[in-house]
Amino acid sequence: MNLLDHIAAAAALTGRADHDPGALAADEHLRFEWYRGADPLDERAFLDLVLRDPDQPMAVAAAVARIDDRAKAAGDFHGWAARVAPAVERAEFVRARLSEWCLLHDALAGRPVPVSAVLAASDWAQRRLAAAVDGELLALLAVHGRTRRVRALTRIPRPVRSRPLPCDD
Repeated sequence: MNLLDHIAAAAALTGRADHDPGALAADEHLRFEWYRGADPLDERAFLDLVLRDPDQPMAVAAAVARIDDRAKAAGDFHGWAARVAPAVERAEFVRARLSEWCLLHDALAGRPVPVSAVLAASDWAQRRLAAAVDGELLALLAVHGRTRRVRALTRIPRPVRSRPLPCDD
């Protein structure tokens, strides 16, 4: 599929025609913002199509940005993540980010999380956890955090309670 056909297919999933295919094809920065701001009718199909963009680094960044935005928004993130997971299965970094957001949501909501998942989490996820959790998870990261920065974050004073994400209110 050439890039213009790819853009037309993505536009069809959004149900909107207010875009300039030539400009989107010529500028990956515009395409990134267009992907990020889209409101598709089928998020799973849209993410699958975004990840098929010929500019793979931009496609991965756009998919991760959509996941990050959704994870920070109100609503049922776990349900959404389960629906889109098959679309990101072949993109390792995107799949890992989706999984780590699920881990973060669980940990910050006070649900049990596997120790192995916390220890295997990326530096990004461990930093977010270290800055927000307390109790056993904080103690685990204080000793076994992947980096010095993660371990240092565990020493910052905080209230003794888990802090839910703003979207969990």
